[in-house]
Amino acid sequence: MIAIVLAAGYGTRLYPLTENKPKALLPIGGKPILEHLREKLTSPQVGVREVLLVSNHRFAESFRQWAGSSRSSIPWDVLDDGTTSDENRLGSMGDLAFAIRSRSIDEEVLVLGSDNLFEDDLAEFVGFARQKGAVTLGAVELADQALASQYGVLTTNAQGRITDFAEKPAHPASSLVSTAAYFFPRKAVRLVLEYVSSQKTSDKLGSFISWLVAREPVFAYRFRGRWFDIGDIASYKHAQETFHP
Repeated sequence: MIAIVLAAGYGTRLYPLTENKPKALLPIGGKPILEHLREKLTSPQVGVREVLLVSNHRFAESFRQWAGSSRSSIPWDVLDDGTTSDENRLGSMGDLAFAIRSRSIDEEVLVLGSDNLFEDDLAEFVGFARQKGAVTLGAVELADQALASQYGVLTTNAQGRITDFAEKPAHPASSLVSTAAYFFPRKAVRLVLEYVSSQKTSDKLGSFISWLVAREPVFAYRFRGRWFDIGDIASYKHAQETFHP
């Protein structure tokens, strides 16, 4: 299995902290956000053989320096998507397709956002997804349903199959939201390329999930531990103060 870490954003809501440094390399708990993710990915129980980190051109060298200095039992390769600003970025779907095409990937793929912190073990998430044999999302139940409007909101049946997915709805139907963790079985990797080729404007993974839910089974795995989405200064400070792995 290959892991793809999406890290090509420009973190403009975190300025001035991210004017000259990628968001994923900001420190939390004494080490970069990305280092927490690296530790989870190197667990033998997860089964990742290689990590591809997709960066924009501006920060690719910073990630290469981090990867070169970081100890890891599995190789990390930084892919430069060639974009230079928030205006010409490829978006999460564009970067995912870019990575798949760059390596002609034809195997299981674990996709993770580089700015998410979570306590749960990825091995359980992967095990659940493999048992279902379908695209699977990591999900968390928010304490305040009103906050769900900031995320992709899920509705599931008793088996965990997603029956509805809405990207940032004004009136959330539930408090269960998608995290930036996705498992794609081998057979589903081609659907990413199919979707990107058929769409002209949508660049978000959430839009792809909505498209997919209408076509085939997609499941949600509920993370039980804490989850932090580092999107702006306030959320970054909150994570700094409360995330102690």
